[in-house]
Amino acid sequence: MSENILRAEQIHAGYSDKEILHGVDITIPQNKISVILGSNGSGKSTMLKTFCRLLCPAEGQVTLDGKNISSINSKTLAKTIGLLPQNSIAPEGIKVADLVARGRFPYRKFMTPLSKHDYEAISEAMCFMGINDLADASIDELSGGQRQRVFIALSLAQQTDILFLDEPTTFLDIAYQVEILDLLKELNQKRGTTIVMVLHDINLSSRYADYIFAMKKGKLICQGTPAEIITSENIKEIYGLDSIVIEDPISCSPFIIPDSRCY
Repeated sequence: MSENILRAEQIHAGYSDKEILHGVDITIPQNKISVILGSNGSGKSTMLKTFCRLLCPAEGQVTLDGKNISSINSKTLAKTIGLLPQNSIAPEGIKVADLVARGRFPYRKFMTPLSKHDYEAISEAMCFMGINDLADASIDELSGGQRQRVFIALSLAQQTDILFLDEPTTFLDIAYQVEILDLLKELNQKRGTTIVMVLHDINLSSRYADYIFAMKKGKLICQGTPAEIITSENIKEIYGLDSIVIEDPISCSPFIIPDSRCY
């Protein structure tokens, strides 16, 4: 029986002749929310692309239940691993329901209509993300927050056990950021979906993550719970930033306050 254990083993990967990742080992915690942190250029998105087979490593391998993902059929892999990329693109004028329906691609045969189960999965995903009232709306008419809910619904319709999201809160105001992360937390708690995100906001990462991977210059430098990783010493090492870490009064998670020298 598949356990969906996903591992990166001694990954070296990059683009053209530039290596970005240098011997990274990561095992994704099952049924948890993990966040990959690091400064710009540290290799976070490259790591995500490698896990999702969008980028082939020059050395090392990514395995799912001990099997190299490069040897797994594309549709079979897409039933286990889903990805919401950083800049999601939709065909101009497409209706919301039609876009979400594209999440059913791994389950359909060529030129066959949507099945009853497909429609149920689409309806469940839209209901979960609270976008039923947008079903007939054009994606072009939606706000940034609404669009992100639609793209996450597309990923949910895919019904994968593992979901990767590359900066899902970028360009959203704080209310939408919290709303999206609350929904992902609910998804994890209700369905046990393993969620892995790249986030820039350290405090939101600390609040929502069960586990954090911290990267710097293409290497994994530390990993653990937010309490273990979000310390003044680690923030200095990861970002080169002096900070004070206090307890978030709501979540009781670590909360960083940058130590600015302008005051």
